[in-house]
Amino acid sequence: MENDFLNEVQNDVKAYAKTLTTVGKLRLVGGISRVLGLFLLILTTVLLIFGFLALCSVAAIHGLSYCMPVWLAALVVGALYLIFIVIVIVQRKKLFINPFVRTLSSIFFAEEARRIEELRLRKEAEND
Repeated sequence: MENDFLNEVQNDVKAYAKTLTTVGKLRLVGGISRVLGLFLLILTTVLLIFGFLALCSVAAIHGLSYCMPVWLAALVVGALYLIFIVIVIVQRKKLFINPFVRTLSSIFFAEEARRIEELRLRKEAEND
């Protein structure tokens, strides 16, 4: 009788552990798929922006070539790109790193943050 009870408890614990590992794997796969989707979105956006900037550069060089030599127009557009690159490098933490880290942490830790918020709200409700 006691042996049957212990076997049943052992089987329940094994099933619970298997369920927890399955849930962990599913969360990991979900997080990885969201990160991969975010990466593909960023890659697509960057490629579209580069194409747009290339066409704008050609149009700007062509427009400026009416009032200066073509090589000088190309230098002006290149200088504008260099200024833009310097601004992006100086502001990279604000523009890229902080939003990227915030997004990744929200992907992987959203459920924990929600649980913490629920606990905080319960404690506030109990105190009132």
